Amino acid sequence: MAGLARLEDSPVTLRMSYFVPPAPLVEARARGALDGFDLEEVRTSGSPAQLAGLLDGTLDLVVTAIDNLFEWVRAGADVRLVGQVERTTRLGVFADESVEYLTGLSGQPFAVDAFTNGFALVARRLLAEAGVEVRWIEVGGVAERLDGLLSGAVTATLLGPPFDGQARRAGKREILTVQQAFPAFPGQGLVARTDLLGNPELDDLLDGLGAAGLLPVDPQGLAVLTDIRDSLGLLPPGVVLGDLVA
Repeated sequence: MAGLARLEDSPVTLRMSYFVPPAPLVEARARGALDGFDLEEVRTSGSPAQLAGLLDGTLDLVVTAIDNLFEWVRAGADVRLVGQVERTTRLGVFADESVEYLTGLSGQPFAVDAFTNGFALVARRLLAEAGVEVRWIEVGGVAERLDGLLSGAVTATLLGPPFDGQARRAGKREILTVQQAFPAFPGQGLVARTDLLGNPELDDLLDGLGAAGLLPVDPQGLAVLTDIRDSLGLLPPGVVLGDLVA
């Protein structure tokens, strides 16, 4: 593995946004692989904030749902997918304990990050297949969605670790998992601004994350995301996820 760029060697600061710290980053830090590396970490309030940061240059990398790339590229972001932080993101539809099946969500408020992209789309696909119409409420990232569920502001949402455990301990019910319907559903991706590709600091950071568990992009997962969008009539013309992999 190439030696990571040290502060005294370069003034470049890379700024990474995530909802929760990704496992490869946590592992790399535990190993000391990032000691002295100039990485600024930002917990995001939602994918719209990540897009804004990529567009205005205040963010260099983001950990996010790979599906976001469809809309982000259409919005003008020049980005590339440089890896997956996990093979799959385990997601479950969690609801108030009074709800046992998807059909029980009819007419109820369902919390999402952004209605037109990200994990919201797999929820929309699952509910469409079940013939269930809900009231979609955009509340932000996973922590905000959990808060909405626990407070009773919404009846259901999609949650993954560690927030799914918090929901269970609070008595909320997991109705089904995304992986039951889509076994190849991909985990979150690491997205970088295209103009940074080839930058020594970024290359060194990716080396460190790769040694700590950052995965290559799975083409089968990209196909699943494309199929979900196509079935919802939300496949942007001319945007091919495979073309956005660095």
